[in-house]
Amino acid sequence: MIITDFDQAHFLNEYWQKKPCIIRGFIDSFTDPIDEHELAGLAQEDEIDSRVVSCINGQWSAYQGPFDTFDEICTGAWSLLVQGVDRYIDDIDELTQLVSFIPNWRLDDVMISFSNEGAGVGPHSDEYDVFIIQGKGSRRWQVGLPGNYTESVPHPLLKQIDGFSPIIDEILLPGDVVYIPPKHPHNGVALSDCLNYSIGFRAPTSLEILSGLVDENSINPATSARYTDPELITLRAENSKSAAIDLAEITKVKQHLIQLINSEQAENALLQLLSRQSLPSDEALKADYTIEETFEALSQGVSLCRMTGVKPIYAEHQVSDKFVFFIDGNLFAVAKSLRNDFETLLNSREVTVGIELTEDLINKPEFIAVVAELLNVGYWVLLD
Repeated sequence: MIITDFDQAHFLNEYWQKKPCIIRGFIDSFTDPIDEHELAGLAQEDEIDSRVVSCINGQWSAYQGPFDTFDEICTGAWSLLVQGVDRYIDDIDELTQLVSFIPNWRLDDVMISFSNEGAGVGPHSDEYDVFIIQGKGSRRWQVGLPGNYTESVPHPLLKQIDGFSPIIDEILLPGDVVYIPPKHPHNGVALSDCLNYSIGFRAPTSLEILSGLVDENSINPATSARYTDPELITLRAENSKSAAIDLAEITKVKQHLIQLINSEQAENALLQLLSRQSLPSDEALKADYTIEETFEALSQGVSLCRMTGVKPIYAEHQVSDKFVFFIDGNLFAVAKSLRNDFETLLNSREVTVGIELTEDLINKPEFIAVVAELLNVGYWVLLD
């Protein structure tokens, strides 16, 4: 379960959602894009989810951020954990490109932790896949197989499990990665001051998806078909009691729901739901470009750069007369003739008209109008 020569296809076939592994030298000569002091600064921000977990003589404590000071809580063996750092720092967002063979909609966020010697959050298991990159320092990782483990709650903010037997027991050095599938128990203990970068993936339940579809605005209630049963006499057994629902009726109601799920509106609602990233709402990133200003900038060879954390999604197969894509719950639609150029834009970090994009695009008003909209929302910026 130790990989020394990483191959995407081999990993997806043999390990993804199947078994854990260590990937040695996943990043050559890895240099931390952040240090613990910058991480502590993020943990002081109101809009960023952070916590400190510490253990002194077997007694666990946990504290939820934001934090004004760390002196009183960072005692014993302690870890500072900060969620969603990829939405704020470009170099952290770049780490997600290392796993770009997993689609954008499955990506959750990058959590960064700093730990002193002996620190961790205790043995536990998660419901999602995670790639954990070792930054500076070293950490011992133990990973086991799924099982019925006894759960303990040493603190209201901590869930741990007892007594798993590791099938992986390895020390990670800078640039190494441990991949852990869902439900696999694991425990990481810092052997020195260290940084770890956890790229986590979303795994919504079917109920979460169903309830999420209802909340999205891509389904118009006014056009939703009502249930009908003109063939009622064939759905119910003769002399059925009025309180009873026949199996055929239940099947018909399910089919009614399936028709909605298979509709184009429901597909757009699903994409809208899966595109949501909880991106920071930063007014400073928003702009007020006119179509004329956007045209002028692109004509002069200014590049379009996708902003930190922005992860667009779109359906590969589309039947409507528009090419539709979504960003953080927002729908954008363009003519199908522009699909190839917008696919290039959505899948690239930086593009320039006349290089990555065809030069005649600046003469297409719809392209300029949608780009101006993306700039003004703050999803893309212009770079000289």
